[in-house]
Amino acid sequence: MTQPNIAVLTGGYSAESNISLLSAAKVQEWIDKTLYKVWLIYITPEDWFYKADDGSISSINRNDFSLSLPSGKVTFQLAVFFPLHGSPAEDGKIQGYFDMLNIPYTGCGVLASAISFDKAACKQYLKTTQVAMAQSVLCLHSNQIDSHIAKISKNLNYPVFVKPNKNGSSYGVTKVYKLDELALALEKAFKFDSEVIVEEFISGREFSCGVYELNGQTIALPPTEIISQTDFFDYEAKYMGKSSEVTPADLSETQTLELQNLSKDVFIALGCKTLARIDFILNHQTFYFLEANTTPGMTNESLVPQQVRAAGMDVAWFVNSLINERLKALQND
Repeated sequence: MTQPNIAVLTGGYSAESNISLLSAAKVQEWIDKTLYKVWLIYITPEDWFYKADDGSISSINRNDFSLSLPSGKVTFQLAVFFPLHGSPAEDGKIQGYFDMLNIPYTGCGVLASAISFDKAACKQYLKTTQVAMAQSVLCLHSNQIDSHIAKISKNLNYPVFVKPNKNGSSYGVTKVYKLDELALALEKAFKFDSEVIVEEFISGREFSCGVYELNGQTIALPPTEIISQTDFFDYEAKYMGKSSEVTPADLSETQTLELQNLSKDVFIALGCKTLARIDFILNHQTFYFLEANTTPGMTNESLVPQQVRAAGMDVAWFVNSLINERLKALQND
């Protein structure tokens, strides 16, 4: 039987492209080469391309997402999105492209990705659920800093988090303690996005819970507690070793089940597919939703692989099972 061609996408258009390359290397390693022929496809603002072992570059034909090689034309039976962080996967753009070409993919679709990537839209969307969320203000124009400061001060209590509305890996995020720090924080965030969201700080313990689909079921993984050595879980804490992660989290059985159920509720409410990671803050006895990540990191040290191992599963088996689940669904369509 011919091996299906699997395109593992990496790179992207955002500041997270370097993280994507690390994730893609592990996903490519984990995929069973006896079952699938794996092609690492780089998605960059300049070109979409495949780089062969000899260093030669072949551009993707974007009319049908194919490769023309000396050995012949390569078409793909499936695209894998786990390692493509930021735009154009985390915001749903490339999913729309594949939908138009009728090429299936693992991961969340256009709507779930776009909503989750837009922090303000996600919070608005989840108001239909019972999930608790921090108060927030959306700032739309970088040339109206004074107006934004007035609105924030009127509606929110300090400290606050100032974040690009559509970005990840904590780029451009500042924790602001008082009024005279706010202008610089807004200017910093606007460098990463044309929209900025400002949220009230909620003190407490931070948790993250992966959710996946397998055998027709939506399943939550054992959650992780993130203990940051920095003031919050910023880029340094995430990627430069300045945090510790406890998996499974030190929670009671009742709290663990509540967090897992809330994570599944968010996953289902947003229409997520295949795999996502849902983040919360536990303040006293209430879990407050932080964000949903539809393309979670997949390095060996990333949270989802940690949780997979804590659930007693091999990460390579897990990745191949999710891919096989999608291919199986195609056969049944």
